[in-house]
Amino acid sequence: MDQAAPTASVRRSRFWLYTPFVLLLLVAIAWSIAWFVIRSRTAEALDGWIAAEARSGRQWTCGDRSIAGYPFRIEIICESLDLKRGSVSASFGRTEAVAQIYQPRRVIVEVAGPLRVTDGTVTVDGSWSLMQASINASQAGLQRLSLAADAPKVSVTGLGSGEIAGSGRHLELHLRPNPSRRAELAGDLAASLTEARIPILDALVGGAEPTNLSADVTVTQADGFKGRTIVEELELWRNAGGKLDILMLSAVKGPRQIETKGELRLDEEHRPAGQLTVSAAGLDGLLGNLTGGRVGGNLLGMLLGQGPRSQQGQPNAKPQLASLPPLRLENGFLAMGPFVIPNVRLQPLY
Repeated sequence: MDQAAPTASVRRSRFWLYTPFVLLLLVAIAWSIAWFVIRSRTAEALDGWIAAEARSGRQWTCGDRSIAGYPFRIEIICESLDLKRGSVSASFGRTEAVAQIYQPRRVIVEVAGPLRVTDGTVTVDGSWSLMQASINASQAGLQRLSLAADAPKVSVTGLGSGEIAGSGRHLELHLRPNPSRRAELAGDLAASLTEARIPILDALVGGAEPTNLSADVTVTQADGFKGRTIVEELELWRNAGGKLDILMLSAVKGPRQIETKGELRLDEEHRPAGQLTVSAAGLDGLLGNLTGGRVGGNLLGMLLGQGPRSQQGQPNAKPQLASLPPLRLENGFLAMGPFVIPNVRLQPLY
């Protein structure tokens, strides 16, 4: 009788010793079941979204789709990703979208190249070494889209003026609906490109130095991609009264620098129109190219403070920006203050 009590006590103590491990195992099993349920619902939701997009005319194709990420993430992987709507099609390389189970409305996407977008006439080809994007959404829709790409390269063909190509070291882009201008269907865009090499810009401005570009703009009547051709999209945007509010557009190319603010739109002949406020330094080469080196162009450069006097100072000194008269784009002409810049005619974009 006296020996039975210690035995029961030992058994009870061993039970409590193993209890945490048993509970941990039960939690792991429950979590695993929950993850596979979420995975199944994710696949169903994705299929439903693709079907809804198809009803809206956007055909998405996710090649060799797989869903992974156990135990804390949901990863959707497409070995290839294609989009088609109307005459517009786009294709990407391997695309991986990742969301944490506890934060499903914030998605991180990594996209491999190459990229090709075409409407049958204009074609955009792109590549990069690494591209990542983050998408923040709510029940009301998209809240913010951010994108970063290393070593981006792009070429545009089919515009009728030859190929336009460019490359850079690093690209960043941030897009969001403008919360204070919802009635105008406005979207804010902030972008920057470092060490850009754009041959058409080298020929226009002069010099082979890389260019650092940054932009902060708001686009009104940004109603989203409808799958029409680029020409049709631009015409609908113009007819809706769309405009481009330039809060800041900056370019630095060696000793040349320009900062611009203002508003642009398309006129009835589909030419750029509007007015810009410009501050610049070292643009005598640009003015010479625009005016064909005429005496009037040299005089214009002197009056705008871009002549030989602007070259004085320390060789490595930061260029001093000078405010220029307003730049007007009107009826196909480019005018700065009272001067219409000779040799410059703004052509219709389409």
